[in-house]
Amino acid sequence: MICRFLPMTLLACLVSMARALPDSTYDIPGKRLDQAPKIDGVIQPGEYPEEIHRSGFRDKDTNLESDELGEFWIGYDERYIYFAGRATTNPRKVVRDEYRPNVGMGGNDNFGLIIDPFGGNSNFNLFQTNANGATSINLAGGRAAKTEWLGEIEANGRLTETGWECEMRIPWSVMSLPPEGIRSPRFNITWYRSAKSNTYAYRFTGQNNELTPAWVDVEVPKVDRGRSVSFLPYAYGGIQKGAGPIANAGLDFKTSLTDSIQFVGTLNPDFRNVESSILSLDFSYFERLASENRPFFNEGSQFLRVGYSTRLFAPQRIPTFDAGFNIYGQANSKLTFGALSTIDFGERTATVASANYRFDDKTSAEIGIVNNSRHGQNSTAGLANIFTRTGDVGYFFTNQYTTDQTRGAGFRNNIGVTYNKGGYNGSIEYLSITPDFFPRIGFNRESDLKGYSMDLSHEATPAHGNWNSYSFGVDAVTYDRYSGGFYRNEANFSVQASDRKGFSFGASTGFSQFLGIADRTFGVGAAYPYNNPYRAVAANYESGTFLGNPYEAYDVSAVYRVFGRLQFSLKSQWQLSDDDETLHILGANFDIGKFESVGGRLVVQNGQSNWYLSYRMSGKRGAEYFILVGDPRADSFTNRLVIKAVIPFSVKY
Repeated sequence: MICRFLPMTLLACLVSMARALPDSTYDIPGKRLDQAPKIDGVIQPGEYPEEIHRSGFRDKDTNLESDELGEFWIGYDERYIYFAGRATTNPRKVVRDEYRPNVGMGGNDNFGLIIDPFGGNSNFNLFQTNANGATSINLAGGRAAKTEWLGEIEANGRLTETGWECEMRIPWSVMSLPPEGIRSPRFNITWYRSAKSNTYAYRFTGQNNELTPAWVDVEVPKVDRGRSVSFLPYAYGGIQKGAGPIANAGLDFKTSLTDSIQFVGTLNPDFRNVESSILSLDFSYFERLASENRPFFNEGSQFLRVGYSTRLFAPQRIPTFDAGFNIYGQANSKLTFGALSTIDFGERTATVASANYRFDDKTSAEIGIVNNSRHGQNSTAGLANIFTRTGDVGYFFTNQYTTDQTRGAGFRNNIGVTYNKGGYNGSIEYLSITPDFFPRIGFNRESDLKGYSMDLSHEATPAHGNWNSYSFGVDAVTYDRYSGGFYRNEANFSVQASDRKGFSFGASTGFSQFLGIADRTFGVGAAYPYNNPYRAVAANYESGTFLGNPYEAYDVSAVYRVFGRLQFSLKSQWQLSDDDETLHILGANFDIGKFESVGGRLVVQNGQSNWYLSYRMSGKRGAEYFILVGDPRADSFTNRLVIKAVIPFSVKY
């Protein structure tokens, strides 16, 4: 865990970094392999043709050349893509804690293949593996973590005398694909080095998609996905104190309409047994929203953003519903879209649709619409956004509007310029929001304002010396009320540095005027080792005033793994002011095997506590089983025992 004073900018989400003219130097010929490699984690001499071998990596953020050798091979046949990677490094420093399929690779040394089969430079899939052969899959558009729907890849890895190496076999069928034929997919290779806490790339692009290498003249196959619907029915039963026996059942289903368009549905979804996210304590003038982790809303989520800092659709606003339908995908190399609808019979129907069109690598446009149909709360919202860039400078304009049965009509317009080069990121934006702008099932922090914002940040990774990285960030806003009069001013400054031994520290300070009240903040934080998500400690301290009242805040967290399979996590916060608040979260998980685990979580907030324990056998194809004691979404402990089963099957049509 890293201390939280990291400079963040809107620019990081929108624009590119250092520029260079596109060329074919980094392109690789599409080589169809005559003999499939053995995926055993051992790269044998001659196993892969030399013409598909490349070496040399550069820091993905700073373009600094790696001081250690990384190399890879990439080929394919009619069913699979084959990848092999080798790192020349100190094998004793290689982190390989993960060993399971479809898990996060945070902190683990790993290679990753990034690929857009359409060649449109817009929707990339990411496949990763480490020295144990653990795998991670992130598909374009977003997917729920269900093996039958997400798919799986085969991988193996091992330590060697000179470092480590790995191999992956990736089915074409796990990705959305263009029509069969000769294509030139865009790709890149990433290499995370835990000893440096840096990610390196085969080709430094700085998010300038024009520089993304091409995998030239690949015969993209016609994948026989079969005309079938994958069903995931669930049923659970149990007993709850004060309520007696409890039971429920429902169904999720999914089918591929084409090679690149998916349709997902759910009937009576089970959200009650999904762990809820916990908002950390914070002094904020505005509403905050916990992250969304329900599987139905993860499907195609990247195609349904409908905004950035202000989103017209936030699924957290829909706590329950009876039925939901979701269609999303890629119509061609330039157009992506998504549409989702939920129905709570007799209560509400919510619908969102969005489409993004890339004219070229420099210019894209997005439109979206959201509708909430509910007695007394009918509302509609829409978005139009365009982004373009010239060299290192980007330009964007966004219009959002809302019409609401009780609040009337409102709009939000912002126009800005971004700059990104040589580790420097900056932006200037003009924003105006009318008083009646109200995305009822979205997320908007504030309204009735007009004014300017700016930010500037810089990050550097020294090639030599004791420091691994350092950065600073500054941001400021000045807003008046749209309807007239002063609203607020704010300025913040932060610095952070980390050394090569894993120690990280940061500091921040801020000043604000909010409706005539002056506030200030100062904070410091540290973490060690910041680059290890399994064994680390972190602490933060902050003091200042909020709405004119003095406060202090303490934050301590720790993670620790025992015996390689038992993971503990602890987070404690104390906020001391006129109304003191405390939050403590203790989590534990023990991996019985690759697909079995037991775990639990205890949350104590302001004297109120909730805990639950669980057993799960999941993560592979076939039936999944769960046993749950307690309620993971409740505010206080519920005396409850539930046994749940998910039995997948498919029906051809």
